[in-house]
This record gives sequence, C-alpha cells and structure tokens, in this order.
Amino acid sequence: MIRIALLCLLTFSFMSCEDLQDNSSIVQGSANDEFFKAGAVASRADSGDVSISANTELENLTLNLTNVSAGTYPFGPGSLNTAIFTDLNGQVFSTQTSAGDGAVIISEYNTANNTVTGSFIFNAYTVALADTLNFQRGVIFQVPVIGAQGEIENLPLVQAMTATIDGTSFVAETINGIDVSGSVVVTGIEGTRTVVVRFNNSFGPGEYDLASGDFTATYSLDGSATAGTAGTLRIDSHEFDTNEITGTFGFTGAGFEVVEGSFAVTY
Repeated sequence: MIRIALLCLLTFSFMSCEDLQDNSSIVQGSANDEFFKAGAVASRADSGDVSISANTELENLTLNLTNVSAGTYPFGPGSLNTAIFTDLNGQVFSTQTSAGDGAVIISEYNTANNTVTGSFIFNAYTVALADTLNFQRGVIFQVPVIGAQGEIENLPLVQAMTATIDGTSFVAETINGIDVSGSVVVTGIEGTRTVVVRFNNSFGPGEYDLASGDFTATYSLDGSATAGTAGTLRIDSHEFDTNEITGTFGFTGAGFEVVEGSFAVTY
C-alpha cells in the first residue's frame, strides 16, 4: 500500500500556525515520533530551485524543491523534489530511494517579505532501505528565501489528499474535485478507503466547523460510508479564477478518527 505518495499535515490543522511553538521563522514536525524544531532558511538558485535547510546541533533536515510558488511538490522515485534527514547518529535518510514518498504543500510565498510558509510529510530511507524515517505534521513557517531574485513561477497545482485515519497513513491514489450545485466536493480514494469533504464553493480562507453545518465529511471503508459528526475544515487558499483550492481538515465519527488531513485540488 502506498503510504505517503503525494503530500501533506495535524490533529486538525496540519498547516495551521496555531500549532507552532512560537512565531519565529522555523521548520518543525515529528521525526519517528520525536519532536523536531529548528530555525530555517531557504536558498534560491538562479534556476528557481529552492533548498530549505533546518538544523539543530545534532540533526539536519533539507527540503529541495523545484520552486516555492503555492502548490504541491511530491517526493518519490523520479521526482526532482527531495527530503533528506540526518539524525543524531549521523545516519542519512532520503526520499530519493525506490520506497521514498511524501510531499510539501506551499501555502504561501510572501513576495513582500520574501518568506515561504507551508507543510509537509514524508517517508525517507537509508540507501539500503534498512531503516525508515517517518516525518509527520511538518510545518514551514515564514522561512526567509535568500539568493536569486526575480519572479517566482506559478506552477500548476498538483492534486493530492493525505490524512491519518485511525493511526494509519492515508494517501489518495485517486483524487477528484467537482462543483455540485454550488458546493465543492473533494474525494480521495486509496484502495478500499474513501474520504469525501464537501463545502460551499464561496468559502475563502478561514476555519469552518462541521458541527455548525459549514461542511460535511464522510469516511468509507470497504464500501460502507459513515458521516463525520465533529471536525474542522481550514481553507488555506482558494483561487476563484482557476478553481484551485488547498486546505486541511480533521473529523471524527462513529468508530473512526481522521486527523492531519490536507488536500490540494482543482474543481
């Protein structure tokens, strides 16, 4: 089963800065269930490629991306985007292996301050695939971008949906967005599991409550669908002219819990 093939994100809000330990320019998350937090900087090359580096005294995380415009940057075999983590024992884990996967979602490139904000998740491996590093709840918060100047290219949005369902990673192998009678319906399917989130197509950035009827969500397992009864949806960006939307979500229902949900879709 594909674990984390296209992106990422938190108990509800994977990309929400409310989960940050402070409001400085940082990268943080959970590396094999150990909290990681470091100051960070992003270096931009003439080609537009960007390397985000976050270092503690004993650990290093580098996220190499082809751009920092808003969108999804998947990791995995053949991808030009990579995540590399060096642990406190000097062991190096990379997504540039046959089993590596994950993604970064850039939610904002602030042209005024030249900073980048987003979220990420990945599985990285040693060269011989002997050991695995699972990085979850990754947050990039207002990291300064230095280096080459010029316009940031707006890349096409890469559609993706990920979540953690009852403690197991969910990565949609098929994702679809559609406008139905004034509502955006986002559907992600992985094997026998399906997540559907539906909300008004007029929603802009903000947080919305399932219990208040702002949106609906269902989880299906083996063809049996169960409606969510409580949860939160956060819209991070909504481009009304191109029908591109990104956000995060989490919801619970009878016998299940969906957390760390995120999506990027064109409807």
